[in-house]
Amino acid sequence: MPLIRSAITPEATAEAPELRRDQLASHDADERRRAARALSGDPAAASVLAERLAEEPDPRVRDALFGSLTDIGGTRAAELLAPFIRSDDAGLRGGAIEALKHLESDAVSVLDALMSDPDTDVRILAIEITRAWPGDLAMPRLRRVFEHEPHVNVCAAAVDVATEVGTNELLAALGGLRVRFASEPFLVFAVDIACDRIHGNDEQGS
Repeated sequence: MPLIRSAITPEATAEAPELRRDQLASHDADERRRAARALSGDPAAASVLAERLAEEPDPRVRDALFGSLTDIGGTRAAELLAPFIRSDDAGLRGGAIEALKHLESDAVSVLDALMSDPDTDVRILAIEITRAWPGDLAMPRLRRVFEHEPHVNVCAAAVDVATEVGTNELLAALGGLRVRFASEPFLVFAVDIACDRIHGNDEQGS
């Protein structure tokens, strides 16, 4: 007797993403995790994934949700991730930072907004994202902090990043920052360390 394959109708194909979205609310964490990963190729599911992220208690499912939003990518995913930077939950904050690091150019407009946020803590967390970005994205933003940021702690966060990833193009702005905050010994010291490290990296690369 020949094998009879069941026909896959367009309706059934269309139902699959809807079913996975419904499974995001399952009582079973493993099922929620599988559903989150299955939606990683569905850009239309980005909002649903972010909504679930806001209430998801299981760390493994959260990781899957963050991973799928990163896989979907694009400016929309970055916009959906950005509000979690403000969360009181350290896991959500950290997950959003890591995801935005991976999104790079897709997250540029979002990061620029975060770096202008009235909340200094948000600005500091936003600066951390630049640590993982390529130089052509990170250096102009760090330079802007050095030239215009009024809060010493935010500047210190940017100097810390520059100490690790900074290039010669930041040296003039760092010098200006040192002058602006000459009355803050800890920041002056941090700037000197950053400049020495950048000079050292340049000598090693030459």
